[in-house]
Amino acid sequence: MESDWAADLDDLRWHWGDAYLIHCFGLGRWVAQRRDSHGTMSAEGPEELRSLITADYAAHPVSRATGTGTPDPRPCRFLPEG
Repeated sequence: MESDWAADLDDLRWHWGDAYLIHCFGLGRWVAQRRDSHGTMSAEGPEELRSLITADYAAHPVSRATGTGTPDPRPCRFLPEG
């Protein structure tokens, strides 16, 4: 059953993982968290989450740096992938 969603999760992380932390907490519980502001969005499936991420990024592109060259010290809700 894992392979049903694992490929979609890998694909989302491949395309958006540098800007968002992306997780699937079971079928129907997909979550993305911005790496800059830690704003969080959720969806019932990978395509819905992809649409939310695309719209969010288009409206407010995610900065790739915190401005200091060091990681953002604010805590995040999710552990980094890896």
